[in-house]
Amino acid sequence: MGGLKHFTYLGGMTLTFGLALVFAAPRLKAQSFDISLEFPEGEDIGAPERTGGGGQRGIPNIPCVTGNRRLTALTPTNNLITTISPNPKLFWYVPPTTAQSADFLLLDEQNREIYYTRIPLTHRPGIVELKLPDYISLTTEKRYLWTFALVCNPDDRSQDHFARGWIQRQPLQTGIAPPEELNTLLDQLVHEPEGIKKRLQEEGSNYAQERIWAETLMILARLYQQFPNDSAIADEMQELLTSVELDNIPINCWVHSCSVETQDAEETQDVEAMRELNN
Repeated sequence: MGGLKHFTYLGGMTLTFGLALVFAAPRLKAQSFDISLEFPEGEDIGAPERTGGGGQRGIPNIPCVTGNRRLTALTPTNNLITTISPNPKLFWYVPPTTAQSADFLLLDEQNREIYYTRIPLTHRPGIVELKLPDYISLTTEKRYLWTFALVCNPDDRSQDHFARGWIQRQPLQTGIAPPEELNTLLDQLVHEPEGIKKRLQEEGSNYAQERIWAETLMILARLYQQFPNDSAIADEMQELLTSVELDNIPINCWVHSCSVETQDAEETQDVEAMRELNN
């Protein structure tokens, strides 16, 4: 599992500055076409809660988290991340924390390890974005269990603050851009943002209508980062988050990003500690 993986920490040090950008700068005129980013409610599949809990069940105070916000997976209400990608991007809101790192573990339905990595953290709140590496290829129509844990005390992993949920890769559907085409469009957003903006807004709406969560959120996140003062895109982002009851997550957290490097797992006991959180 050698090599570096793509990981982004959003918000953080620039959170207050982001607020000033969003509310003080003039908003661009709204688009003249209608785009709906309301994500349809999914079937209850009995998934774990998407907000963080403590490793020690029933203890309300998390030792490494300050304030009244908890670790939150940015997922639909049923906590099932649907995707058409073999290695999608996943997102969490991380509250102010004294934890130095977070661990991510992905298991298949037979409880076999698919991927594990350690993510360095800052003490500041923000959005964590993790892309599964290219050597991971999720099987279509199979479910995988992920666990994301703030390591509050490396010597006592029962104090971890963690969230869990499911990922399921769906077959490619007609009417939405396949992963290769979508990646090309996202690359073009950097070089010709105004020219590709409307197309990506439409693709985001198409993905939402087909209940494909990972790509819907990724598209809106990239658009909002590129156009933080565009009122139409801000409204679409808010509509998406509200439709899945995540409107308590400030959208300005998405404005700025700071790339860091993940670390490969070397300690078997860390993986076993993560497994214990799922028992």
